[in-house]
Amino acid sequence: MKNNSKSQSGLIPPALGILFAASLLHVDTVSASENSSTSAGVNAGSNVAISRSLLTRTSVLWSNPQWQEFKRIWKKLHNIAPADGDYSSSLLDHEHINKIRVELDNSYAELMMISEEIGIDSLEIRLLHSLASDRLMLLSYGSVMSLTRMMPPPVADQTDDLVPQIEARIGTVARLREDGLISSEEMITAFRNLKSSIDSYFLLETIRGETNYSGVLWSTRWPLEVDSIQSYLDSIKTTLLQSLSDSGTPNSEGYRLVLEDLENMERSISDVKDMLPGLHDLLLDLELF
Repeated sequence: MKNNSKSQSGLIPPALGILFAASLLHVDTVSASENSSTSAGVNAGSNVAISRSLLTRTSVLWSNPQWQEFKRIWKKLHNIAPADGDYSSSLLDHEHINKIRVELDNSYAELMMISEEIGIDSLEIRLLHSLASDRLMLLSYGSVMSLTRMMPPPVADQTDDLVPQIEARIGTVARLREDGLISSEEMITAFRNLKSSIDSYFLLETIRGETNYSGVLWSTRWPLEVDSIQSYLDSIKTTLLQSLSDSGTPNSEGYRLVLEDLENMERSISDVKDMLPGLHDLLLDLELF
């Protein structure tokens, strides 16, 4: 899919970006006032918070060269996505693939060095880089099953399965925007529809990073609903610890290691859930400006 829009490939002036973000805030504020007495009003109120956060947080990034470079590479992926959404085969030659991958990895390294300066947590940068890398893998090689000497944990397959869904939705919104068929308010709505898949991806990607190949959670498949992941981990924790206690090993080294694995996983899931609103802002910036 080719994209000739100038705003898609270059840095828009900061003043124009502020006006655009302010227009999003106005749209959501009106929506919130019209629905304040209903459950929809609650959702609209949270949308105002998203827009205010977007305005105050991403305005720092509009003039940051490292973030703009990452955004340039992110948008480059739009340009190589198949218009028909068919990800079953390879799309790019290896030389071009490697060039984009080097650009992406270099951009990631540059962002990591200035994460505190621009107010983005290193974990947020890692998750965005993982999503961009997985999108590039999909667009490069298609939907293929990886063959490795050591099979990955099932959560890796779950994460990989989400990428075509995310890519298809991102591509659809990009095409509608390119053709002038979608307004700013409709883009926010489209983004909300994309959030569930992306949030699941971020959480499962975090779980994948925390899963030890020899750990007790290696063979676990996780629910794809964000709100179900923590309760699912709680049930696993209760079952495993009860089993170890019943076997008479609650004070053993093995028990301590299992508990440590579970607590690390719980902490990582909690950290990412807290970061989701900020990640939404960053994705809006990547897609809208």
